[in-house]
This record gives sequence, C-alpha cells and structure tokens, in this order.
Amino acid sequence: MGTALLQRLIAVSEAEGYWTLQAHIFAANEASRVLHRKCGFREIGARERYGQVNGAWHDVILLERRSSRAGGPGLPTKACN
Repeated sequence: MGTALLQRLIAVSEAEGYWTLQAHIFAANEASRVLHRKCGFREIGARERYGQVNGAWHDVILLERRSSRAGGPGLPTKACN
C-alpha cells in the first residue's frame, strides 16, 4: 500500500510540474527509508537530534527525489508566489 501511495504522489507531483520532492524520516525507520529509496529517493543528509517523540530525541534523514519528467533540464517549473 505504501509503495502505491508514494508512486501516486510522485505521478501527481510530476503532472503538476513539481521538480523535487523531499522527505524527512527518523533514522531508525528503516522500512520507510527503504520504501523511499525504492521509489527513487536518495539520502542527501542527516540532522542529529532533530525530531522528538515522547521526550526522546531522534536523528532525521533527509531524502530527495528529482523528477526526470518535470522541470526540464534541471530547472524547476513551479514558481513560488
């Protein structure tokens, strides 16, 4: 189910001209990290002690997916208003 939902989000974002999707995932959430990598995301960095749950701090992994269909040759198509 997670793969289908993420693939749909990617398809809709590309249809709307979005060039980059980003995700911030707790480092310990390996299942989510694997899912995102499977759908074309790459890990680009980490933030130490960035998210907190029940009083405990957790590292967060930053992931990014850049579209090969939207944005042309490396340029985004959506402008910030």
